[in-house]
Amino acid sequence: MTENKQDRTLLIAVITGVIALLLGLCLGALAGGVGGYFVGRSAAPEPLDLPEQQFQPQITPSAPRIPQMPGPVLPEGAPQSGALVREVVSGAPADQAGLRLGDLITQVDQTPLDANHSLADVLGQYQPGDQVQLTVWRFDETRTIDVKLGQHPDSPRRAHLGIKYVDFSLEQQAPGD
Repeated sequence: MTENKQDRTLLIAVITGVIALLLGLCLGALAGGVGGYFVGRSAAPEPLDLPEQQFQPQITPSAPRIPQMPGPVLPEGAPQSGALVREVVSGAPADQAGLRLGDLITQVDQTPLDANHSLADVLGQYQPGDQVQLTVWRFDETRTIDVKLGQHPDSPRRAHLGIKYVDFSLEQQAPGD
């Protein structure tokens, strides 16, 4: 039984020692933090007294007025939609037929190019070798150009005109169209 009592006493002594050690560490950290704070404050330089600056209102120059510019004005009778030619591939069917940069293709055969009929969709109905008539608006004039469609470089079964273009439309679409 005395052995059991000695083990218990030893265990209590060890636990008490560990608690005392932890408490000492916490108190040491607290004392170091407080001491560091006061040492840092005393080592900091005193703030300088700067003379007060008097702010005076400054006159800023006014920006010149920019006149309102009207939006782009289309000539009378200009088409409202079509395919605007941005590039004509040299030697392609469009180049051989005389299509130029800036031309506005408004119709292929009897199909007008509009919000419901893009140039790509309309040309997709034709085969390489087919002859089509393009209605083109160029410099306030409408003209027709006959073109024999070639083979598309990526797909020989698709018709190819040989231009880069952007769909152009000033028409208002009704919601749901």
